[in-house]
Amino acid sequence: MSYNNVENFLKNCSKPQNYNFEFECDNGEYINLPSINRYFTYKATAPAMIDSAYITGKKFAEDIQNSGKYNQLGDCDGSGNTGNISLIHDVYFKLWGWKKDSSTFENNQDSGFRCQFGGDTMNSVQYILNDVVKEIINRQENKNLFDKKIGHFSINYLLGLYGDLECRKQLIKALNSVEYLSQYFNGYHTIGNFVLVPSYFNRWRGINGKVQDYWDFSLKHLKEEGWKDDFNNKGNNIKDYYRYINYFFLWGYVDDQGNCIELLKRNNDSIKNKEHFLEKVVKLIKNRSCFMIAMLRLQQKLGIKAYVKLREKVF
Repeated sequence: MSYNNVENFLKNCSKPQNYNFEFECDNGEYINLPSINRYFTYKATAPAMIDSAYITGKKFAEDIQNSGKYNQLGDCDGSGNTGNISLIHDVYFKLWGWKKDSSTFENNQDSGFRCQFGGDTMNSVQYILNDVVKEIINRQENKNLFDKKIGHFSINYLLGLYGDLECRKQLIKALNSVEYLSQYFNGYHTIGNFVLVPSYFNRWRGINGKVQDYWDFSLKHLKEEGWKDDFNNKGNNIKDYYRYINYFFLWGYVDDQGNCIELLKRNNDSIKNKEHFLEKVVKLIKNRSCFMIAMLRLQQKLGIKAYVKLREKVF
């Protein structure tokens, strides 16, 4: 079932901090897939996937899109205009005063920010998955099976592997052997991994070669470089950054001075390094999920006006 709004969510979900917002699609066939399989199925719904150079990935994407079973899947963080995104939008409104109207980006009411915001998933999957698969295919037992790569590691390459039934079994087995990866897949679309970011920052950090959609590097960029002309002004108004950390409950990602904590050691390609990253992020998401649910319950108890006053005073 889908909850659609915060009231139903808190009343009827037994453990809302663990709820996967992918389930808001209310598509039983999709929901019952294992989390890794759901990820590849969702990625295959993108129109560009049918232009892949990998024949097996192209065929898998065509089958998924032609089936019509998954046409209503959307971004769980509410950044797009498809899928059932009413619950996450209600979360954004209740906690942070953001209410989507006709535009993708909106101002947060009474927040003190000048910029507009849009939804985003803080810790995403694709880049860390690329890095994990890169190490997996370097294993001797996988070299013959996963030797079809064209160019760099990408979702096209991964869907090519997944679309090949022989490769799929080996790929899933190898991914399941990576500690904390399945927990990461299950947790990255829970409430504690959603946030609002300045307008257009979502897309930029996903394609920027330096940031690569990692949340620690994203925060580092916001602090040191700012964003456009209305967030931090490249260091001239650092208060935007600290307000952002407090307002959106991001304390777990910074030290006492507000500096971003490095979650993944760069220039270390070992699986252990990736597993340490996954372990840390899973814990961060769980902790923030619990806090956000507590704040939603408090908002429900106090009422919107009293909560807004509390938000202004404390955060």
